[in-house]
Parts: sequence; C-alpha cells; structure tokens
Amino acid sequence: MLWNCDEKMYIESLYGHQDMVTGMDSFLQERVVTVGGHDKTMRLWKIPEESQLVFNGHKNSVLDCVSMLNEEHFVTGSQDNVLSVWHIKKKKPAITRLNAHAPQSWVSAVAGIKNTECFVSGSNGGVVKVWACAENYRSMECIKEIPVIGTVNSIVMTADSLILAVGQEHRLGRWWSNKLARNRIMVYPITI
Repeated sequence: MLWNCDEKMYIESLYGHQDMVTGMDSFLQERVVTVGGHDKTMRLWKIPEESQLVFNGHKNSVLDCVSMLNEEHFVTGSQDNVLSVWHIKKKKPAITRLNAHAPQSWVSAVAGIKNTECFVSGSNGGVVKVWACAENYRSMECIKEIPVIGTVNSIVMTADSLILAVGQEHRLGRWWSNKLARNRIMVYPITI
C-alpha cells in the first residue's frame, strides 16, 4: 500500500507479487525495490509512472532481503545462501556469490552503505560480513567479518553505526533455534 505521510492518508495499493513481501528499500527517487519471498521475484516500483520492473534471478529459493546501494544498484539475499548485486537496467544479477555465508546458512539480512560500493550481510551462520564490490560491479569480496551468536534478522546502517537485530530464531519462522543466542539489538561503531 502506498501512503502519503504528510497528509496521513492512503493513496493506492501496488499489485504484483504473488506471495508476501519479505523485504523492501528505497533511495532518493520515488522508487521502491521489493522482494516477494516464495514468488522469487524482485520488483522495482516506479511510483510516479505507475509502473514496475520485474527481476527474476533466484530459481530454487526464497528471497528474504533487499537493500539499495545507490539509484542504479541493489543487493538481494536468499535462503539458498546466495548474495546477488543487481543493476536496475539488467534483468539478471551483475554479481552472484554462492555460499556467501557458512554452509546450511540463509542470507537473512542485507544493508547497503548508501552511495558506496559496500554492503553488509547477515545470516544464521555466526558472522556478519562486510562486502565491497569492485571492477564496476563485476566482482565482490568480503573485507571484514564480525562474529555474532544467533540469527541476524535485520541490519540498519547509519552514518556512524552498524545496528543488528539478532535473535534465537529467524524472523519469519521457527526453522531452528539457537539457545546460546539472546534476542537483542547490537550496535557497532563504524568508519567508512
């Protein structure tokens, strides 16, 4: 649903996904990128034009999370432990990293460091990874790992902090439970 925050009123519903929306993000322009869980699609909604672009990339897995890096690139994470970086003008990922986290892990959260070629990903695999894209978005490498006990369910980047929502279980269901983990918010100071 689309809301006007200034006037506190409903504008319209955006139809397209065939399953629940599991993640969304936006940047400066009037666009929203969403991932639709089991329908395995990403959609870039162009609000003023009342149109959408559909991206299909993950064939065997559920898409969990999405984050914009800039106006032209976004990153997605999925249950098959795959990270993909996309360009809005291409229907296939520019970069795909298989086994982005530990074996049997899901990529459960991503957050772009806005206006950079860097992003952060989290999973139930014991680490949060900081990634850097290189060669004009043709490759990516992990540049830092931060140990975390539990499932990273959400990541937020601010100008000076990395904020993680970590829990014993995944945010969408009880597929596993890590009794050593605590449900908590973790804040790490960062410098970019």
